[in-house]
Amino acid sequence: MDLRLRRLVRTPYSEQFTLYRDVDDEVETVGKIDLHYTDDGVYGTLLLWQAAVEGWDVEQIQEFVEALVEDLCEPSGMPEDYVIEFFAPDLDTYLYFTRTQDDEGD
Repeated sequence: MDLRLRRLVRTPYSEQFTLYRDVDDEVETVGKIDLHYTDDGVYGTLLLWQAAVEGWDVEQIQEFVEALVEDLCEPSGMPEDYVIEFFAPDLDTYLYFTRTQDDEGD
């Protein structure tokens, strides 16, 4: 998968990234990852949309997780230990809720 990342949020101890790829010159979102950094390691939740991992077996998912965590954490010198929860939800049930100051004027 030709994966690209876009950081959405960064705090001193966590980050959230959108994962996407180019398909036929169009951007396709394939999921997101939330990472939390501690002295003991990295903890996170990885969501890859069901359609993006269709046909993948557990080994392929594990290899993807290992490569992704290494790419995100190694340059910053984070501990090598990690715990990542993986989910592959169907986008038919995906909902997004928000409340921002921009919403208050509507």
